[in-house]
Amino acid sequence: MRLPPKGDPGGDIEGRLPLADVLEVLRRNGVDVEILPPDLDGDVLCTLISDDVAEVIPLPDPVGGLMVKTLARKFEIDTVEFYYFRQLDAQENQPTRH
Repeated sequence: MRLPPKGDPGGDIEGRLPLADVLEVLRRNGVDVEILPPDLDGDVLCTLISDDVAEVIPLPDPVGGLMVKTLARKFEIDTVEFYYFRQLDAQENQPTRH
């Protein structure tokens, strides 16, 4: 088991992702996303609505790893999809090997 870095014990910095990628994964999984212009801190106010959950949340760019995990849990999305959705798409589009 690897110990977390001293300056990032929760993995927030190490696990961060671009805001556009996080919103793309949410949309792909049936979450309606509405975006308002950034506030003075640079955070984008996002309205996220699924069948079971409705959230209005300010998200920075990049989104920290802890917030990615929180969004994955709230909207019942596998965390792997946030980090590897492009690779998963590429695997689905490859022809079957015989």
